[in-house]
Amino acid sequence: MRDRDFSLEGKGSIADLQKLGLDLKSAVGRRFTFVSDDADDQGNPDDIMIDGIVIYDEQYGYLAHADGDDFYWRSQIADE
Repeated sequence: MRDRDFSLEGKGSIADLQKLGLDLKSAVGRRFTFVSDDADDQGNPDDIMIDGIVIYDEQYGYLAHADGDDFYWRSQIADE
């Protein structure tokens, strides 16, 4: 697994895809904004986000592959 790959095989990712009528296999090659719970220094919710595609790796399974090296927080979008 590379630095820009993140596992999607947890229950939350699968449930999110099901809401879109997809499963992991049908999501391969599709572009998403991937979100993970986080909080700021004051404890306020501020999700970590990356943009990328779903890939399949024979060793690691279904992964989110980030477009770039950077991630960002939801609060950075609201400020723009």
